[in-house]
Amino acid sequence: MSKLPLLGVICNRRAHDGGTGQSVNHTYLDAIATWMNVQPVLIPANRAFTDRQAASNLLSVMDGLLITGNRSNVHPKNYAGTKTPEHQPFDTDRDAVSLVLIELALTRNMPTLAICRGLQELNVACGGSLTAGLSGQKNKLDHRTIEAEDHDAVYRARHGVTFVEDGWWHKLTDRTQARVNSLHNQAIDRLAQGLVADAHAEDGTIEAVYKPDNSFCVGVQWHPEYQTGENHLSEPLFRAFNEAVGQAAAEK
Repeated sequence: MSKLPLLGVICNRRAHDGGTGQSVNHTYLDAIATWMNVQPVLIPANRAFTDRQAASNLLSVMDGLLITGNRSNVHPKNYAGTKTPEHQPFDTDRDAVSLVLIELALTRNMPTLAICRGLQELNVACGGSLTAGLSGQKNKLDHRTIEAEDHDAVYRARHGVTFVEDGWWHKLTDRTQARVNSLHNQAIDRLAQGLVADAHAEDGTIEAVYKPDNSFCVGVQWHPEYQTGENHLSEPLFRAFNEAVGQAAAEK
C-alpha cells in the first residue's frame, strides 16, 4: 500500500474544559476526506513551532499546508498596524506559528491553501496589511458571521464575487461570477507584493488571491470547506489542491 501524502492543517488555540486546547473545525477535515487523498496532520498553535528550525523540521515531512480559518483575527502588530477594539479577538499563538510556517512553505514551493483567516495571514506573511471592522466601513457589505445554531444558515451564500478574466479561478471553473458565504470582519487592505487579486466582492473587498510564482498557492476569503446550496467552487478547489499535494509528494 502506497503512503498517502501528508497535509499539515493549522490549529487554533482555544479555551477547553477549564484549560487550553487545540482545535480544527470538522468541516475542514470532512472536506479533506471528501475531495482529497491525503493524510491530515494537525499542527498545534504552540510557540514551540515558532522556532524556525523546528518549523522547518516539521514542514520537511509535509507535502502540503492548509491554513484554516477562525473567528480570531491577525494581531495588527504583525503588519505595523494600531490595535483597536475592531481588531479583536486575537490568537497570537496562532499568528506566531502560522506566519513562520507560511513563509517557510512558500520558500519550499510547498502547495498551500489559505482559507478566510488563512488568506489574511498569507497576505501578512508576504508583506501586506489588513483592515479591521470591515462591516462598519462606508459602502461595505456586512461580511460578519451570522449568529445561528444551524450550520446551513451560518455558511449560506450571502454575496457575489467576480473572478478576474483569465485568472486562476476563471481558468479552473470557466466561471466569471459565483456566490459565496461570508464569515469575517477583517480583510486585505494593502495587497502583498507577489500576490495577485483574483476575485472581488460587490463592495471591492478582495475575496481570492494566488501567487503565480509558486506551484500552488491560493487563498480565499470565503469558506469552501462548508458551502451550502448550489456549489461550483469547493470541489474543483480541493481537487486541484489534492493534485498539487500529490505531485509534491511524488517528486520527493
